[in-house]
Order: sequence, then structure tokens, then C-alpha cells
Amino acid sequence: MPRAYRVLTLTAGLSTPSSTRMLADQLTAAARTALEASGTEVEASTIELREHAHDLTDALLSHFPGERLRPVVQAIKEADAVIAVTPIFNVGPSSLFKLLIDALDKDLWRGKPVLLGATAGTARHSLALDFAIRPMFSYLRAEMVPTAVFAASADFGGASAAESSQDPLAERAHRAGGELAAMLGAGVGRADGPGGTDDGSESTDGDGDAGSADGAPALDAEFSDFVPMGRLLGH
Repeated sequence: MPRAYRVLTLTAGLSTPSSTRMLADQLTAAARTALEASGTEVEASTIELREHAHDLTDALLSHFPGERLRPVVQAIKEADAVIAVTPIFNVGPSSLFKLLIDALDKDLWRGKPVLLGATAGTARHSLALDFAIRPMFSYLRAEMVPTAVFAASADFGGASAAESSQDPLAERAHRAGGELAAMLGAGVGRADGPGGTDDGSESTDGDGDAGSADGAPALDAEFSDFVPMGRLLGH
């Protein structure tokens, strides 16, 4: 029997209802449809970050997730894929969305398939997805879905037809959901998939080193010639 994929949606909308939540629900539905079309079961859940704003602030100040925030951390850790959606403010994600990234352990995102979405009043903010948000998750070593979905007010019927996008929102969401399903089907992000081991660590080639003789972790190839300061000083 095919395994059930756990898809977690994180939405940073500040109001109820919000266009950010509307986009999040549409992306979740598109991912579910694409995964179920391949014969796999889907366990989808959504977390409203606004309900954890104080908890995230406390975690940032104390460097430790409190009791109410731990289920959020666990949900991210256990998810096979994350759909992350934020409104755009001042050419970047909302402070609430950024607080999630700053307050939690960055290793939570390593190797995790992530589908990005964003909302704003007009399409002129759309570049923020690729210039402000995607680089952030790339730094965290998440596995990015190629298509990120931006939605302006016009995409939700808040403007005239002449102002609507040439590429309908439903079509963009369908494409992104299909790409996420393809990544999961290929084993991206799974511990036993390409580039992973059962404990979630990266695998190495047969001639690669899992660590040095003294038990120190292996270095990335670009830092292979690194020499610790203590050794340079002869300590």
C-alpha cells in the first residue's frame, strides 16, 4: 500500500479571512489533487502563524520553543513537504513569517521540499518571491519547488478583468502542485531517498569520508582545505 504523504501548510496571513489563507488553501488543494492522482494518500494540515505570534517571539528571545510552539516544530519536522505562504510587506515577507525562520532551528528545513506562495495588493510585488524569500530557503538548504505562486488582488476577483493576470492563478497553482508531487514521488526529502540516510543525515559516496579520524564531522568540498586555527598555531 502506498505511503501517505504529510503536507503541512504554513500561512502568515494577519487577518481572518485573508487572501494569504485563500492562496494557501488553493495550493494545498492543488498538491493534494496531484498526489492523489498518482495513487497516494495525503494527510494535509494547516497552521496559522498568527495564532503563534507571541510563542514565536518568546522562542526568539529565549532560544527555546515553548509548550504551545512545540507541536508546530514537530509538525514541520514530520512533514514530507511544506507549503509556506506569506503576504509581501516592504519588498519582503511579513515579519511574522520571518519570525518563524529566525526563531526555529534552521536544520528543520534541510532537505525539506518547500512550495512557496505570496500575496500582495498588486503584481509589482511579485519579484519579492524570487529575490527575498526563495534565497532565504535556499540558505536553509530546503528543496525548492521550481514554481512559486504569487497572487495579487486581481487574482481573487478584486479588480477588473483587464487587470487580471495573463496566467490564471488556478493554472499556476496546478503547475506548482504537480511539481511538488513529482518531487515527493522521486523521493526528494525522504530519509531513504536520494542523498539521504535512515537517520536523516546526508549520505556519502563510497570513496567519501563520513568524518575525520578524530571523530570530527566531514567538511563540505569547498572547505576541504580548511585548517583549524589551533593547528596553525601548533596547539
